[in-house]
Amino acid sequence: MNHLRFGDLTCFDAVMMSSNRSQSDEIFKEENSVMIHLTVTGRCYAQCKGCVNSAITVRSLKPRSSIIAFQESEPKRDSAIILDLISRLPDQMITVCFYGGEPFMATEKMERVWRILKESKAGNRIRYMVYTNGELLIDAMDRYPEFIQDMWLYSISIDGGREQHNRVRQGTDLDNIVRNVIALQTSYKGHVLLWSTLREEQSLLNCFGEFMRLYEQGIVNHFFWHWAETVEHFDNFPSYAEQYGQELEKVMDVYVENLSDEKLLPVCHLNELVLYLITGKERGHTACSVELAKNYDVVSGKVFACADLPSAYNIGELNKEGRLDLRECDLNSLVEYKKWLGCHKCGVHPYCGGRCPVQALTGSKERTLEYCQLMRLHVGIVQERTEEIIRALDSNGLTIQDVYDRSAFLTKYTDVVP
Repeated sequence: MNHLRFGDLTCFDAVMMSSNRSQSDEIFKEENSVMIHLTVTGRCYAQCKGCVNSAITVRSLKPRSSIIAFQESEPKRDSAIILDLISRLPDQMITVCFYGGEPFMATEKMERVWRILKESKAGNRIRYMVYTNGELLIDAMDRYPEFIQDMWLYSISIDGGREQHNRVRQGTDLDNIVRNVIALQTSYKGHVLLWSTLREEQSLLNCFGEFMRLYEQGIVNHFFWHWAETVEHFDNFPSYAEQYGQELEKVMDVYVENLSDEKLLPVCHLNELVLYLITGKERGHTACSVELAKNYDVVSGKVFACADLPSAYNIGELNKEGRLDLRECDLNSLVEYKKWLGCHKCGVHPYCGGRCPVQALTGSKERTLEYCQLMRLHVGIVQERTEEIIRALDSNGLTIQDVYDRSAFLTKYTDVVP
């Protein structure tokens, strides 16, 4: 892709972040919680195009609904694993993240795990989030109201307006999702993140427009988007990259306009990137930090560094005595791909960190290299607005800690980079 302003996006220096100098003397403090993901069930009916669980984790091209669902939680077993992991982390807040499949197809299992953990000695330092398509919330509220209200964060998959969303998530209906989220808001006042997954035939602007519609109605209060992990390369990458760049520029117009009006739009990963650009911060690891083994994913009674990696990557499980055997593993091999990608030569590596190991290890090189170009384009377009953003923050008395506390703090609980 040759961009009008950035040139050949395959070049490592097409976009260079000013990582060696800070544009601000401010620093910001980040929270230090540990995430433990629990796959509640492998079952799902959403029929999402390019489902990462089917295509990447289970290595199948069949619809998710036709795959034998072996990833079923056993609440007593999985709670024991989680509590063992927590016992090794005595001084930190723990976020237990319910994952799937569609977790609300097994709400009773989630609720049982939640109750066991809530009643444990560590209960006062555990909070909960769930990744869901949002269609089964009303039923869950009727059956388990206390559990639903105790959730810290709901991450709801919405991939644009009704026509676009229903086309790429054929088993779901956006109108039904919105009805469920509106019902949720009658008794829940916490964080609701709208998460969009971008495929080639989707418009970022369409996703952003749906977020703004729901945000202005008070139905959701945070936004994140990312490019789908998949094996297939783009059918027409230059065309997609051109469209993405044009649409991101329009998103940034709205972002800067709102900021000038004293409104920080809660697009969490954009706000995190803004912090990196202003302070010269460097990530220092991949976006999900998988190689640091700081977070854990529990799937089918085994512990992984990442739930979306194939089963061969497990790092521990319960032994015959019911205790967790957790292997001390050097996970740096998971990021060896950064050598052939040339990550350390890349001008946006301070933010990107090597993107996502799932895409690089189990996807295709072609698609991964296309994402490198998109990442340079993404950072370059946001970086062009840095001076405007700094002026707007200053004029409205907003600090970079405000940017973190109001929005960027949630980036950690997403796929981090788009």
